[in-house]
Amino acid sequence: MAGPHEILGMSRVLGISTADFLARYTDNSGTTLRSEGDGRCAFLATSGCQVHPRRPLVCRLYPLGRTTNERGEERFAVFPAQPDCEAEAGRDGTVEIFLESQGIAPYLVWSRSYGELYRRMIGLLDRLDIQGQINAPGADAPAETARAGSESPGLEQEPGRVPLSSWQDIDTSLAEYCAAKGLAVPAEIDEAIALHLRAIKEWLDDLAARLGSVWDDPEGVQGE
Repeated sequence: MAGPHEILGMSRVLGISTADFLARYTDNSGTTLRSEGDGRCAFLATSGCQVHPRRPLVCRLYPLGRTTNERGEERFAVFPAQPDCEAEAGRDGTVEIFLESQGIAPYLVWSRSYGELYRRMIGLLDRLDIQGQINAPGADAPAETARAGSESPGLEQEPGRVPLSSWQDIDTSLAEYCAAKGLAVPAEIDEAIALHLRAIKEWLDDLAARLGSVWDDPEGVQGE
């Protein structure tokens, strides 16, 4: 899985927009990173990893794998060595020391934050019986403009390459949000991620409020 925060970081290293990154390097509606035909990572070059400074969480964890149960409790296990991987792995030290050395902490926080918002989004949209793509409206647009099946400008409409949600495209969704709010788009990655999370939360809060009014007054009687 690839989160918006990971896509933003890797796109910055490559010097491209998040829209271009999603179109070029992701599959499964922008949720997984694309592999080459032989199964090799698309970012692996003869000189090494092209996005190493902003490599995603799954790469930072390797050779560890991480799982969580329904209570949010974490477990780690060691993966078998992967073919052609030149990384050296040992069993000295502790999991905690390894995680700290790989700069895992902010990635875990971002993953949990986006996960909570997306779970909330799915729950709200289930109430609206919306399935398919979920596009982010402008900051002042009605929340019910979230819709299924619409195209995302700037992305190739190739099967599996169109993002499930336009919120995955941080550059575009954040530019629209900041324009509507009269804010400057943050240049720093960490600040952009924080504002992006805030924008999604505000959109969901508005959607929840509108849903609440619909459920309280399904026939529109109060508005008469």
